[in-house]
Amino acid sequence: MSQIERPPTKMDEAPGTAETDQPGLAAVRTAVHNRIWTRLPKGATLRRDVIAALSSAVSNVPDGMANGALLGVSPVHGLYGAMVGPAVGGALSSTKMMMITTMAAASLSAAQALGDLKGSERMDGLFAMVILIGIIQVLAGLFRLGRLLRFVSYSVTTGFLLGVSVLLILNQLPVVTGRDSDGGIGGAIQLLFSPETIHMPSLVIASIALILALALPYTPVKNIGRLIAVVLPSLIVLALGLDDVTQVRDNGDIPQGLPLPVLPPLSAFTPSVVTGAFAVAIIILVQSAGVSQSVPNPDGSARKISRDFAAIGFANMLSGLLRGLPVGGSLSGTALSVLYGGETRWTAILAGFFMALIVLLFSGTVGLVAMPALGSLLILAGFSSINLHDIRFVVETGWPSWLAGGTTFVAMLFLPIQAAVGFGVVLSAFLYINRSSTDVSVVELVERDDGFIEERHPPRQLPSEAVTVLDVYGHLFYAGARTLERLLPRPGDANRPVVVLRLRGLTSMGATLQDVLSDYADKLSSRGGRLYLTGVRPEVRVQVNRANRLDLSGPVTMLEATATRGESTRRAVAESHTWLVQGAAAEDLENG
Repeated sequence: MSQIERPPTKMDEAPGTAETDQPGLAAVRTAVHNRIWTRLPKGATLRRDVIAALSSAVSNVPDGMANGALLGVSPVHGLYGAMVGPAVGGALSSTKMMMITTMAAASLSAAQALGDLKGSERMDGLFAMVILIGIIQVLAGLFRLGRLLRFVSYSVTTGFLLGVSVLLILNQLPVVTGRDSDGGIGGAIQLLFSPETIHMPSLVIASIALILALALPYTPVKNIGRLIAVVLPSLIVLALGLDDVTQVRDNGDIPQGLPLPVLPPLSAFTPSVVTGAFAVAIIILVQSAGVSQSVPNPDGSARKISRDFAAIGFANMLSGLLRGLPVGGSLSGTALSVLYGGETRWTAILAGFFMALIVLLFSGTVGLVAMPALGSLLILAGFSSINLHDIRFVVETGWPSWLAGGTTFVAMLFLPIQAAVGFGVVLSAFLYINRSSTDVSVVELVERDDGFIEERHPPRQLPSEAVTVLDVYGHLFYAGARTLERLLPRPGDANRPVVVLRLRGLTSMGATLQDVLSDYADKLSSRGGRLYLTGVRPEVRVQVNRANRLDLSGPVTMLEATATRGESTRRAVAESHTWLVQGAAAEDLENG
C-alpha cells in the first residue's frame, strides 16, 4: 500500500533528528496541514486582519458600554459580550466576515423583558436569559429552523425594528437630561410638560458627546471618534468636578480583570425571563439573518443560516456564563470590520482577543465614563437604525403591508416585548394565510387550431354536454380551498357537464379541499356530469384513498401525473368526449 506523503517540516531539514512514525500518522499530518494551517492568514492578509481587529475592538468599546447601560447593569458587562461574541461567533459561523457582538435591539428587548427587576435579581435574570437565548438559538440551528423566518413578513419586521429604534431613543431621554424618571412614551410626555426638571449640566455633556460623535467620523480619527466622543465629555466632568452628573461607577462596582464562568441560580429562571429569552432570541436571529444575507464570503464559499444560528447560540451561552450581554450579528460592527480592511474570520476572532486585553487592562477606568455621553451614543444609534427607505417601501406597497407594519410598530411602543414579538409572529402567520387563501385563481385551458393552449377566464356557468378544462394557480390550503370553491364554474341548468381540473404540483390534499371537490362532484353528478382530477401525484392519491371522501367509483375520476406534462389531462379530455358521445348515442337509442 502506498504511503501518503506528508508535508515537509523543519524537523526534516535538521540533521540527526528522528521522527516517530505510525500507521496513519502521515495522513493525520496532511489533514492538519491542509484543513487547519492553510486557513490562518499570512503576510499582508494577517496584517490587515490584525489592524481591522484592533480597530473593531476599540470601536466596540463605547457600543458595548452603552448597551450595558441600556440594560441597567454595569457597562463592563457589555464589554464581556463584545469580547466573547466576536471570538466564538467568528470561529464558528459560516458567514466569515460577520461580527457577532452586542446589539442595541437585543439589549433594549432584554431590558424590557426584565421589567422592574433591580440589583442582583436583575443581574441574575439577565445572565440566565442570555444562557437561555443561546440554548434556543443552538437548537434552532440544529433543527434547521432558519426557514421559519420566511414566515415573518418584511412589513412586520420593518415595523418591529422601527419600534425598537424609537424606544431606544425614548428610553435614553432620562439619561441625557439627568432626570429620575421612566423612559418610553410616558417619560417623553412627562419631559414635554415639565422641562424645568432637566438637569442642564447632564444635557450639556450629552450634547457635547452627540456633536463629537456626529463630527469626528468625518475627521482623520474616523470611527475611533465615537470612543473620543465618550472619553472627552467624561474628562470634562472630572476636570470641572461635576459630581451631580451621573457616572458609570454610580450604578455599582466595576469588576476588575477577566470574568470567570458563573451559573445563575435556578431562582433566576422565572417565567418572564424564559418568555423574554424566546422573544430576544427571535429578534437576534431575524437581524442576524439579514446581516448574513448581506455579507458574502470573500472566498465565495457558501453561507449556511442554520450554522450561523448555532454559532450565535454558542456565543450567547458562553457570554451568559461569563456574565456578558446578549450578542448577535451586528450590521454596523460587520460593516466597520470590512471598512477597516478585514479579509478573513480571524478579524472577528482577534477582535475578541483585543477586547479581552482592554477589559483586563482598563476595566477600572470604565467607572469614570459619564452616563449622558453613553446615552447620546444610544440616541444616535436609534436614529441611524431608522431606515426611511424601508418605511416608504412598506407604505407604498399597499394597505396590507402598511397595516401590518404600522400595527406591529404600535404594539412595540405599548406592549411588553414578549407580547409584541408574539403579536408580530401571529400577524405574519395571519397575513401569510390570508394572502395564500386569496391568491388563488382559476383559468380555462382551450386548445387553439395551431395546437397552442390558450388561457381564458372560466365561464360562470358550465355549458351542457361539453368538456371544460380548468387549471388552478395558488395554494389550496383550507382557506385557499374555500376560495377555489367560489371560483369554480357552477353547473346551473347544464346537462351532463364535464370538468377536467388540473392539480399538477399539488403535494397534499387536505380535508377541506377534499370536501370542496366532493361537493362539486355531487353538483356535477346531479346534472348528469362528471369531474376528472388530473396530474395527481401518487402520494396524493394514497391520501385520497385513505380518507375515502371522494367517490372515485362514481362521478370522480382521478388520473395520476406522468413525466410528460399535460398527458393525463389530454387523456381525461379524450375519455370525457368518448363518455359524452356514448351517452348521447344511448340517449338517442332510448328515444328512437
